[in-house]
Parts: sequence; C-alpha cells; structure tokens
Amino acid sequence: MKKRTRRHPRVGKTTGSNQETMDGNYYIDSSTYLVQKFSLNSYHRVVARKGLGRGPDPSFQRKDKRVAKHLVTKMSGKKCSEVDLQTIGQHFGKYIEAVNLVLNKVYLTPQRVASVGVKLEGSKGHGYVTLRKEPFLEWKRTNEFGRLVFERMYRNVLETAARIILSDYTRRKLVNALLDILSNDRDQLRRFLFLKRIPADLIRKVRESGGKKKGSYFHYALTACKQVRRSLDIQLLKELDSTSSIRSIQRRRVRDLMKSSEGTVTLDTMVSSVADWKNNNYPFTQPVFRKTTMEFAASTENNTGQGYWFKEDPEREDEIILYIKTPPGITGHERIQDSPYRSQTLRFRVLDWLPRRAAHARNKACEAREKGNEWRAIELEYRAERFQDMSLQLRNTIRLQQLTRRLVSLKYRKDPDPEEILELKREMGVLKKSRRCAPPVLKVRGHRVTLLIPFKSPDDEMLRRALPITHRVKRAGVDRGLRHPVVLSVKNGGDSYDEIKIGRDELYKKRVTLRQRTGVLMSELTLRKNNWEKKRAMVPPPNFILKKERELEATWAKVRRIDREISHQLAAETVWFCEHRGVKTIYFEDLRFFQPSGGFRTHSWNLSTNLWGQIIEGVKYRRQALGHKFGGVWTVNPAMTSQKCHQCGEKGIRVERPGSTEEKRGGEFFYCSSCESGFHADVNAARNILKIQIKPTAVGGRTA
Repeated sequence: MKKRTRRHPRVGKTTGSNQETMDGNYYIDSSTYLVQKFSLNSYHRVVARKGLGRGPDPSFQRKDKRVAKHLVTKMSGKKCSEVDLQTIGQHFGKYIEAVNLVLNKVYLTPQRVASVGVKLEGSKGHGYVTLRKEPFLEWKRTNEFGRLVFERMYRNVLETAARIILSDYTRRKLVNALLDILSNDRDQLRRFLFLKRIPADLIRKVRESGGKKKGSYFHYALTACKQVRRSLDIQLLKELDSTSSIRSIQRRRVRDLMKSSEGTVTLDTMVSSVADWKNNNYPFTQPVFRKTTMEFAASTENNTGQGYWFKEDPEREDEIILYIKTPPGITGHERIQDSPYRSQTLRFRVLDWLPRRAAHARNKACEAREKGNEWRAIELEYRAERFQDMSLQLRNTIRLQQLTRRLVSLKYRKDPDPEEILELKREMGVLKKSRRCAPPVLKVRGHRVTLLIPFKSPDDEMLRRALPITHRVKRAGVDRGLRHPVVLSVKNGGDSYDEIKIGRDELYKKRVTLRQRTGVLMSELTLRKNNWEKKRAMVPPPNFILKKERELEATWAKVRRIDREISHQLAAETVWFCEHRGVKTIYFEDLRFFQPSGGFRTHSWNLSTNLWGQIIEGVKYRRQALGHKFGGVWTVNPAMTSQKCHQCGEKGIRVERPGSTEEKRGGEFFYCSSCESGFHADVNAARNILKIQIKPTAVGGRTA
C-alpha cells in the first residue's frame, strides 16, 4: 500500500474564536511586572518607619517660638525640602520641553506625521529606536536637544514621544476611516447623528477600516466616533442655533433638530461638513505632553549613564540612596563624592519597606494558624513570600549596578588585576540571570515625589512554596449589583454554586457623605467667587476664598483615598475567594461605557460610581501576582443578564422580597413566572454571566 504524504508541511493553525457573547474577543491585557510605590525623602530627613509616615520630622527644630504648633507640624511633615522640589521641578520642565520639541519637529508637516506614524506602527514597541533614525531628531551636544537633556535621557524622551505619536496617528486613521464611511452613506450619517448611542455595527466598520478586526481596537474606534460626532454637534448648533451655548445636553438638542421640519436641511449641512473634512482634512490638534511623569524604560543598561543610581545606605537599615542625574544647566547639590554624577546630582532617600512588611505578614500568619484560620494564614504567607522576593529583586539590581561601575573603573586602570576582573564578570553573569526589577518611573504630584518600581511576577518555584497545589478548572461570574458592589458566583458542578456578596457599607457611607460635602463646598465657592469678581474684578481672591479652595481640594483627596481603599478591599476578597476554590477564569460585565437609566434615585448614582474599572484592574493585578497569565480576567457583554432567568432563559420580573410575585421596579430579588423560581437579582445575573461562558464555543481565560 502506497504511503500517502502531504504535499505541503503542516502549518500551525491559528483560528479566531467563535465566541459570540464575547465583545470582540476582548480580554484585559496586562504587563508582566507588578509595580510598587516608594516615597522619596530628602537625603537628610529622618524617614518615618511606622504608620504612613505623615508625622513631624524629629530633626526639625522650631527656632521661632511664636510659630504656631500646627504650622510646625505642617512644615516638618513634608518628605522633600523646597530646594529638592524646586530642582526636581526644573528637571521635569526640561524633560517636558524636550518631548514637546520632538512633537513639534514631527508635526511640522502632515507628510512627516504620516511617515513617522507608519514606521511606529510597524516598530513592535521599539519607539525610540525608530525615532532616533530620523535625521531631524538626531541628538548632538551642541544642538537644541543636547542643550535640554543628556544623551541617555534623550532615549526616554523619544520613547515618550513615540507613544504619543502612535496613539495620535491611530486616532487620526480611525477618524479618516469614519469620514469615508459617512461621506458615502447618507443613511448611516443620519443614524450617526440621530441615535443616542453610536451604532455598534458602525464602530466595527471603522475598526475594520483601520486594519484591526478584533481586540480592544473596538474602543479606540468608539472614541474616534465620539470625537467626530461631537465636532458635528458643535458645528450644527453654531450654524442653526447660534444664540445658545454648547453645553453637556447638546445631544438632545441635535436630536430635536433632526426630528423637526428642518431635519433635511440639518442633514444636508452635515453632509457638506463631512465632505469638506474628507477633502481638506479633519481639523486635528497637535498633541502636547504635560504629565509630570518620567520613565527610564528606554535605559535598560546597568551603568551610570541611564540617569538613576541606587546605593544601599551603610548606616541606616533598609534605606536606599537614590541619585538622579540632572539635565544640562541644572546643578542639584554640591559636589558629592559617592555619586557617579558628582555635582550634577539630585540625592534622595528611599525606605525599602518590603522586608518589614514581609516579617509583619509572617507574624500575622502564625497568629491566624493558631486560631485555626488556615485560609488567612495561606494568604499572609504568600504575601510575605512576595514581598521578600521583591526585596531580593531590588537588591540584585543594586548589586549589579555597583559591580558594573566597578568593572568599568578596573578596566581603565593602568595595571588592572585580571583575576579580579574575571571574578566580577562571573558574579555579574550570575546576577544577570537572576530576578531583577525593571527601570523605575518617577512621578511628581504636588509636594510628593514617588518612585514606581516594576517587579517581576512570582515564578513557579515561589508559588509552589507559598501556595498549596490547587487544580484551577472552575469559572466564576461577577455581577455589579445595585446594593452589593460585587456579587460573585462560582459553579462547582451540577446545580451547586458557591456565592458571596461583597460590600463595604461603612466605607461607602463615608464616601457618600464626603461626596455630598464636596457639592456643598463647590456651591459655596462658586457663589463667593462670583460675588468677589462682581465687586472687585481683576483683583486676586482673598484668604477666605483660598481657604475654601484648599478645603475642597482636601475633601476630594479624602474621596480618592477611600475609593482606592474600597477597590483594594473588594478586589482582594474577590481574588482569594476564587483562589481557594480553584477558579481559572473570572468573567466581569463590560460596563466601561455604562449609563444607568433615570428613576432609580440613589441606585443610579451607586451603579455609575462604584469603581468597577478599578476593581477589575485590582483583580487582574492580584491574579497575575498569583501566577495567572494576563490575570485570567475577561469582560463580557452584559445584555439581558439581569432580566433573564438563569435556569430556563425566560424573561422575569423584579420583586421586593423573596416569595413575592408582584413586580417592583428596582427590586432586590428576581422572580421567573415560567419556572416559578426566585433568586436574589444580582445572584441571578452573576449566574447568567457564568452560564454564557459554559457553552462549548467559549474561550478559556488566559491563565497559566
């Protein structure tokens, strides 16, 4: 019998998903690093090691006894001195100026923007490598770039500019694709202007015209559609209703104009506007960089030229000295002998709080195990192992930096020791293969300077040591409830579910109170400002107005802190509930563009402000730290999940209490007349989200 062979070799088959309930096969992408924050302190400050470190500095001496005690506390509580803050502000000013100078060079002509955008689109993440090949962006010590930043810092400038240019180029390409569609289809333009929401089929057409057929590109296309529609709304209202101002309710007025007898005239006006934009280019604005954030991501070498340098303090335990190289024209401190940058140095102090947190978590784990709470002990032991691993990564990075500098200095000696050089190279080879942290990010916000250090996710060895062996095969559905922020349902098999309603009532009540307080303060502040400007125009506001502004700012800061605390607690409880039950994939509702309907009073406000995006990001971050690739998190289309019964699939009604059959709008419970079953409404929705993904065509989560 003749053996049949293939004419062509087998090629790995790459097929797209057939999952219809997934919104464009969208999953939340994530990085491979876990970022931790470290507050920078002035070099001579005594770093606080207990609490949040907001107490007065013991080294601060009150020379003038007439100074109030609260003023002493306020002045001494700053982590960075005014001199350091002023110098770091100049440093960021040079960085921002250099990025904007690169943007001005690129956006000099439309042809140059298009050429650079095409190159960046195919660069696969190497933005600064692409831009540094452009002749007009070459760095020289004597040109305008060399007078602003040093050469290695210019790499970071190009990396930041490349991300801005690529994002803007993508947006422009999608806007032009939308204009092509609208100019050729008058009915599509009518729908685009008349409907309250942008049609999903139009967004998909724009996405496909932009070169992407799936993924999160859907939301980029949606943003481009919103931009064009807002421009059309503004232009229409200015032409047909010039007496009115452009406000947030402009969509309603545009729809009223489309419904009126002048609807044909309105459509003709919009058709001419779209045609004009298509022929003469849409009026895009040049992007501007304003963020007070500087990345060292383009500097991956371990030498002094990358712009930052770590050194362990030999006198103070768990404290690290950070040296930052300042750009030309900025002198940080006096000549510092132990700094690789000498007088061109900014010197800060960082507390490595990771070992202290690890020891504290181990002590808590022992207490939990003595009380018989095994799950809590596992969580705390894992936290201790993770903090210890991060501290090791940071120490390996510092050690590699020191050895690199030492090796360079040895090579330039007249009579170097060959054996010492070989020993250094051997030790450096071991460190290069070890776990090390990535280049940091420097962020300035007000009087606070923060260092963000990315650490590698835990490896398999650490996870096996810290966590018990668990078979991750289950799936979980998460619903955003009316009364409970997170309702989680895990299917065990058959009709068995593990469910939990997670909430933080005390924190939410405190948050509501503060939000109401901000409304009162904003009203009082607006009234006082208006009265002052009517009486004394062009005169700076007095202290009582400035004091009210500071109070409003402080209240909003409290709201943001409570928001972070709520999202952290909800995400942590969600993650560990799933981890102890062997959950592989978690499905959330995709509510990024959710707008609750009116008539529900506080329910509508709770639905629109319960931090859903922050909770999902927190869950993704923590699950990635537990070894799940990409977090194992998916977002799904929530259509009809709150209205259909998860058992029979028929549409049910909301009722006020269990066992009731009388419909109540916004009721807490769900009743299905078809199968005569009743559940908690949010539990029913969570089971529906989970049931959608149990079909054979469902795509499994991206997990390890």
